Amino acid sequence: MILNSLNQVRSIVINTVAGTEQAIVFLGKTFVADKVYNSLNDAIAGCRRDLDLGMAVLIAPNDSQFSVWLSIPNEMILQAA
Repeated sequence: MILNSLNQVRSIVINTVAGTEQAIVFLGKTFVADKVYNSLNDAIAGCRRDLDLGMAVLIAPNDSQFSVWLSIPNEMILQAA
């Protein structure tokens, strides 16, 4: 899904098996930042594999770049910080 801005989400900090991470919540799912791209087309191409695997992906503009956020399962979240 492509968002117009990150104002549509709730920002949180979570503890996962990978450590403390900045995350966002959208439609009841938690997403963590993956990569940043210089164009929307690059962002879509960059997350195509994740989409093909059935993962939930958000793309959001951030200044002049596009951030890709991947949904993580609740089992990976140890606690909301």
